Amino acid sequence: MEDANQHQTSRPPSVPAQSPPNKVYMTGGEMPKTFLYDVLMKAFTCYSVALGRARDGLFSSLGTGVLVRRGKRFGILTAYHCLHSCSPAVQLGSDHGDTLWLILNRGRTVVVQAREALEHPLAKPHSAEFGPDLSFIEILSIERLGTFNAVGSFWSLDRSRPQIMQNFGIPYTPIASIGYPEVHYNTIKDGNVVRHQVRHMVYQNAIQTGDVFEKDGWDYLDTTIWYPGSPDLPSSFAGVSGGPVWGMELRKHKSDGHISIEKYALIGITFYEIYRKGDEGRLRAHFINSVYDLAWRNLG
Repeated sequence: MEDANQHQTSRPPSVPAQSPPNKVYMTGGEMPKTFLYDVLMKAFTCYSVALGRARDGLFSSLGTGVLVRRGKRFGILTAYHCLHSCSPAVQLGSDHGDTLWLILNRGRTVVVQAREALEHPLAKPHSAEFGPDLSFIEILSIERLGTFNAVGSFWSLDRSRPQIMQNFGIPYTPIASIGYPEVHYNTIKDGNVVRHQVRHMVYQNAIQTGDVFEKDGWDYLDTTIWYPGSPDLPSSFAGVSGGPVWGMELRKHKSDGHISIEKYALIGITFYEIYRKGDEGRLRAHFINSVYDLAWRNLG
């Protein structure tokens, strides 16, 4: 299985009339290509997971996930519907369940047998538009966990939620939404060898005023993805569900003008495509309080 990193630029967000001291606001179109293609595309690949399963000899894609740990639990955070909208639903935790085929950093494939993982449904959806829609695949096998650690990184959800909200949950925070759109999946057969190709897509944007809201106790982030017509862009964001949204603190270096990611944090999990019209798409994600706290309250 293989993956290819891709980046798409969002609609340039509006910026405040005056910048606070020591901060400079830029639109998406002003970002240098060296940052877009050399930095942002590679920044979060160590956490990303393309989800797939093998059942009855057939492979099917399931969506996207992100490697996380909480307390002593290590695994993959994703959207609940990624594992349950397929028929039959994914079954884990026994010898008679599904084998997971996962694509991690740099196209490394990790095969997880059903008995080596266990699903914890964190939030079962009441509606497609608002969920709540989160699930956690815990890696039970010590041997398999060693494989994940060798090729990827687990983001800790034990970090200070108020601090993350203060640093990365406010308007004009740069963000990157990540996922593996289904339209880019491709299966190539070469004799007895079968290769599954995917694209690790990165959609850059910024939190705008009004993008963050609450409903029934859950918090959400709505983001707009804008792009001029391109054959490489998905006609649908199916497959991006379960993918992480990262908040970033960027630094523009005075010496040569290049931009680097100084700090970052996981701030959301995408679960719903609001619409895709013309050159614009809009995605909904569970936000910081839901991801770090609310979803886990019923898990021992």
